Amino acid sequence: MSRLNALQRRGFTLIELMVTVVIAGVLAAIAYPAYTSHVQRSRRADAVALLSAVTQAQERYRTNRVEYAHTIADLGITASSFTNHYTLTFAGVGNPASWTVGYIITASVASTSSQVNDTKCASMGVQLDGSTLSYFASDSAGNDSLATCWPR
Repeated sequence: MSRLNALQRRGFTLIELMVTVVIAGVLAAIAYPAYTSHVQRSRRADAVALLSAVTQAQERYRTNRVEYAHTIADLGITASSFTNHYTLTFAGVGNPASWTVGYIITASVASTSSQVNDTKCASMGVQLDGSTLSYFASDSAGNDSLATCWPR
């Protein structure tokens, strides 16, 4: 009969399993937001790399021509090689827009990307006006978020 009692006691009880499930759920609830935040920050870094590459390509383009490039195709680089989560827009500086003085390049979150949930950095950009290079960023409400989006 002692052998039967030993066989009956093997395994886990329902309470032990439920405690394990609760602990796993708490750990997941803590880890998931941290993970998604990390993924968003890494995608922002991709946008920064793209904007830096475009800025360098603009300077190479300008050394051989009278003005800066109007499109990314003119620069000979592809945005998709850096990130598929942002779209680029180009604009000249001033009113009326002049491409000889400088440019404005904006990387905005693509509407089809999962990065659209990143409300802190909806758009990031670079502006060259004469010899002054400046960076800008805004959240989804249009508020300035330069300190959050651009690395120091």
